[in-house]
Amino acid sequence: MYKLEFLPIAKDDMLEIIKYNAKDLKNSVAAERLAEEFITSADRICEFPYSNSVYTPIKPLETEYRRIIVNNYLMFYTVDEGKKTVTIMRVIYAKRNIEKQL
Repeated sequence: MYKLEFLPIAKDDMLEIIKYNAKDLKNSVAAERLAEEFITSADRICEFPYSNSVYTPIKPLETEYRRIIVNNYLMFYTVDEGKKTVTIMRVIYAKRNIEKQL
C-alpha cells in the first residue's frame, strides 16, 4: 500500500467543496457523504494507484497526473514509485476548465 499525501491546495479544494454543500446548498447530509467519498477514493488510490486513467492535458505537465471521478468532481493525483507515495494534487468540479486549474 502506498503512503498518502495531500497538497495544501487539494485539502483546500475539498474543504471548500464540503463547505459549499453544507452551507450554500444547505445540505449537510450531501456534504458528509461527499467527505466520505473523498476519503474512500483516496484510500482506494493508495491500494491501486495505477488503476485510474492518466490525464492527458492539451499542454503537457511536468509530472504524469492520474484522475479518479468522485461524484461530480475529479481527484487528480501523482504516483511516486520510488517513495511509494500517492499525492493528491487537486480536487476540481468536473465541468470547470481543468487546464486552468492544474
